[in-house]
Amino acid sequence: ADETLDIMCIKGNGASVEILKEAGISETDLLVAVTNGDELNMICCVIGKKLGAKHTVARIRNTDYSNEYKMLKQELELDMVINPEMEAADEITRMLQFPSAANVETFAKNMLEMVEFRVLDTDIILDKKLTSLNKHLPSRVLFCAVRRDDEIVIPKGDFSFEPDDLVYVIGERKDISNFFTYLGRSSHKAKNVTIIGGSRIAIYLAWVLDDLGMNVKIIEINKERCLLLSEILDNALIICGDGTDQEVLDNENIQTADATVALTDMDEENLISSLYAHQCGVPNVILKVNRHNYIPIIKKLGLDSIISPKFSTSNNILRYVRALVNSQGIAVEKLYKILDNEAEVAEFTAKNSPDLINIKLKDLNLKSDVLIAALVRNKKIIIPYGDDCIKEGDKVIVVTKTGFITDLNEILEVQLL
Repeated sequence: ADETLDIMCIKGNGASVEILKEAGISETDLLVAVTNGDELNMICCVIGKKLGAKHTVARIRNTDYSNEYKMLKQELELDMVINPEMEAADEITRMLQFPSAANVETFAKNMLEMVEFRVLDTDIILDKKLTSLNKHLPSRVLFCAVRRDDEIVIPKGDFSFEPDDLVYVIGERKDISNFFTYLGRSSHKAKNVTIIGGSRIAIYLAWVLDDLGMNVKIIEINKERCLLLSEILDNALIICGDGTDQEVLDNENIQTADATVALTDMDEENLISSLYAHQCGVPNVILKVNRHNYIPIIKKLGLDSIISPKFSTSNNILRYVRALVNSQGIAVEKLYKILDNEAEVAEFTAKNSPDLINIKLKDLNLKSDVLIAALVRNKKIIIPYGDDCIKEGDKVIVVTKTGFITDLNEILEVQLL
């Protein structure tokens, strides 16, 4: 880390008072404890807070603590608790509820959804300019960003789609569902889900899917792990077998599953299982990947639904940090990186900003490659056009290629005197 990153490294126990003092803990704005030990992370944050750290973030992953986060935050004075496995399970659940989407992210207290999908040769939106397309859409959605080959585009009115474009669209769930119906894509939610690998994510996911009324089958190679899973998960069917073995998958009728989710600890095993499920015609194939450099390769193989717990965790911490950076202004409340970190979607609340409020969007001098994607006003979603205005107290969803917009006012071009 010392050789490859622009950071200062200190070798030692992060829960040691002497080591924390050596790191300058009394002047620290943010202490992030993300070791593999939950208890060590908690102790580190408690000691750090006592020694003067202003904010603390602890990674707590054990399922035993999953219902105790609120109490832990209060009693241990933790400012943020992160659980990569639980976050991943929530992300997978959103994908399973939107089978036509590769990825789904929510904003404005889950009222607004941003969905990623790939344009097919058969889609009726091909070769139509956005200005014309918007007139024929059955619901009001907004196209936020597009990747075409290696280029990222914030689409304007004269933009038209081509096959294999990777597109992000934002709107209310019912409107996005209507949009996919308009495309001719299936809106049938997954009912039978096969999970390969009995990891912590699999446990969290099985709990959530059971609550949603889905049938869950888990294929796990380790016999002791299978016994543990059968004790924890009352309604899931546990199969002891190798999820990369074609015979095992065929015997479990993988082709009849509505979705498969590959969650073993090995990226390569997840890829093999997912490719076979994809070949068998499973409509929704999701896989976990730890190595970020694998993701572009996997996407070229036709698998777009990829989750990375490490990436999600770093995003969550970054979102918290970005909110701290500019807490005096109109700070970022939610942040989501898209298109391999080359674009961002950020959520703000508009307040005390005369340069933005009550001015028609078409009259705002926005920076290039910045798009106001949605407004939330009085619990109602507005997909804005040029004549709409931002009002005081609105939630504002902004898409940008420029990156590191920490304040809503930064979406405007600076006027030169």
